[in-house]
Amino acid sequence: MLEHYQQRKQDLTRTLERLAQIANELGMASLQVDIESSRLPKLAEGRFNLVILGEFNHGKSTFVNALLGESLVPVGITPTTATINHIVYGEQAKARVVGRDGSEKAISAEQLAEWVTLEGEHVSDEIRYVELAYPSELLRDRITLVDTPGVNDINQARAEVTYSYIPRADAVIFLLDSTQVLKLSERSFIQRRLLKRNRDKLIFVLGKTDLIDEEERAQALAFAEEHLAAVLPDPQIFSLSARRHIEGDTENSGMAPLLAYLQRFLHEERGRVLLDNAANDAKRTIGYLRSSIGIKRGSLELSVEELDQRVAEVRRQLEGSRANLDELTQRVKNEGEAVKATVRHDLRQFVGRFSEALPQQIDAVDAQEVKRYLQFFIQDKFKEWAEFEGDKVGEMLEHLAEEIIQVANENIHATLDAVASNLAAAETRVDLQVDTLKYDAGVFALGALGTTVFLFVNAFVGGLLTIAAPLLAVVLREKVGGQIKKQAKKQAPEAVRRAGEAIGPRFEEIIERFVERLQDFIASAGQTLHRGISEVLDRALAERRSHAADARVASAALDTRAGELAELDSALDALREQLWRSAEGGEPPPAASGGAPANA
Repeated sequence: MLEHYQQRKQDLTRTLERLAQIANELGMASLQVDIESSRLPKLAEGRFNLVILGEFNHGKSTFVNALLGESLVPVGITPTTATINHIVYGEQAKARVVGRDGSEKAISAEQLAEWVTLEGEHVSDEIRYVELAYPSELLRDRITLVDTPGVNDINQARAEVTYSYIPRADAVIFLLDSTQVLKLSERSFIQRRLLKRNRDKLIFVLGKTDLIDEEERAQALAFAEEHLAAVLPDPQIFSLSARRHIEGDTENSGMAPLLAYLQRFLHEERGRVLLDNAANDAKRTIGYLRSSIGIKRGSLELSVEELDQRVAEVRRQLEGSRANLDELTQRVKNEGEAVKATVRHDLRQFVGRFSEALPQQIDAVDAQEVKRYLQFFIQDKFKEWAEFEGDKVGEMLEHLAEEIIQVANENIHATLDAVASNLAAAETRVDLQVDTLKYDAGVFALGALGTTVFLFVNAFVGGLLTIAAPLLAVVLREKVGGQIKKQAKKQAPEAVRRAGEAIGPRFEEIIERFVERLQDFIASAGQTLHRGISEVLDRALAERRSHAADARVASAALDTRAGELAELDSALDALREQLWRSAEGGEPPPAASGGAPANA
C-alpha cells in the first residue's frame, strides 16, 4: 500500500507542476505562484499527524515510548508532560524548543526533561512546542506524533490541543486507564470536545492492563466498549500494556494489533483522503485553466475594437461583483452586532436571575460555609455560564461563517459566468465552484474562536476574585453568623453585577475579532479571483494589440493546451477511482466539481 501511495503522490506532483507551467503560458502569474508556493509544498510536506490524548497520570509518556520503541519521553510517578511535543523522524536523536514568538533553541536529549516536564526549570507558557527527532520506523513515513499535556489541565497548551491540534489530526488516540475506566471528566471531554468533528479518526487505548488480572481486564474492556458504543458507533478500542512492550514482552503487551491498525489507518484511510483532496484541488485548477482558455479563444474571434468593448464590460461586471462582496462584508458586521446583542441579553438575564436567587441560597446554608465558599460559588457559576455561552456563540458564528461563505461562492460563480458569457464560446464554459472556501473558513474560524473563548473563560474566572474582592472582603471580616449572612446578601449581588459588567465587553471583543477575520477572508478571496481574471484579460488585449500572435496559430496552441488539460483531468478521475477502489468495499469518490481553485 505504501508504494502505491508514494507513486500516486508523485503522479499528482507532476500534474500540479504541469498545471503551473500552463498557467504561466496563459499569463496567469498569480495562479502559477499559488501552485508553486502553496499547493506543491502542501502535497510534498503532507504529514500524518497522530495526536495522543489522555488525562494526567494515565501513562501517556510510557505509551508514546512504547510506540517509538525506546524510552525517549521522560516518564515519572508524578504527572510529567507540561508541553506539547512534536516527535518526528530524524536520522539522529535531537531536539529543539519553538517559542510562541517564533524563536528556536536547539537542546540535547539530556536537557529534554528540563524543558518538557512539570518539574523542569525551563518550562514556560512561552514555549509553543518542543520538537523531538528520533529514528523510529513508525515515524519514517512522514508521521508526526504529538504528545500532549493532560486534557484535564487548564492552560494554553490544552486550549491549543483542543481547538487546533485535534481538528487537524489524522488520528486521535485517547488513552484510558484500565484501573479507572471512563471517569466523568473523560466522558465530558469526549462528548463535548471530540465527538462533534472527530468521530471517524478516534482510537481508544485501554492502558495499564499489567496492573490488573485477566478477569478485571475483560471487565474493564467490556465496560469501555459498552459506554463508548452509546455515543460512538463501532468504537475502535485496544487493550494493552505499554510497560510490558517496553520491557520486551511484546507478545503479551497487546501492542501488535494497535500498531497494525495504525499502519493501515494512516496510510490507507487518511492517505487516501489526503491524495483525494489534492486530486480534487487539481481538478478545480484545471477547470479554472479551461475557463481561461475559453476566454482567450473567444478573444481571438473578435476585432481589437470589439475585444476592448467586451473587456470593458467584463471589468464593469468585476466592479459590480466587488461591490456585492463589500455589501457582504457589511452584512457580516451587522450579523456580528446581532450576536453581540444576544450575548448582552443572555448576560442580563443570567446576572438578574443569579442576583435574585443568591439571598435565598445564602439563607439556606451555614454562615461559616457562606464565609468560606461564597466567592468560589460565584466564580463557579460564572464559569459555568461563560462556558455555555461560549459554546452558543461559537455555534452562532460558525453558522454565520458557513452562510456567508455560501453567498460568497454564489457571487464568485455569477462573476465567472458573466465573464464566460462575454468572452468564451458556450462549449468552452466550465461550471466553476469554490467549494474549499467553506472548508477553509470553517477551519480557521472554529480554531481561532474556540481557543480564544477557552482562554478567555479561564483567565476571566481566575480574575473574578479580584473583581469581587473589595465587596466580599466585608463578608470575610464579619465574625457573627447573622452579620455574615446579612453582609453576604447585601454585597454578593453587587459583586455579581460588577462581574457581569466585566465579562460582557470581553465577549464582544472576541466576536469583533472573529467578524474582522471573516471579512478579511471574503475580501481576499474576491480580490484573488478578480486579479486572476484581470491577468487573462490584460494578456489577451496585449497580444491582440501587438499583433504578436497569429489568430490561427494561437488558437491551435490553445487547442493543444485544452487537449492536454482534458487528458490530465481524465487521469485524475482514474487516480481517484483507484484510490477509492483500493479499499475493500470502498465507496466511489465524491463528485469533483471543476472550477476555480481555493484561492483563485
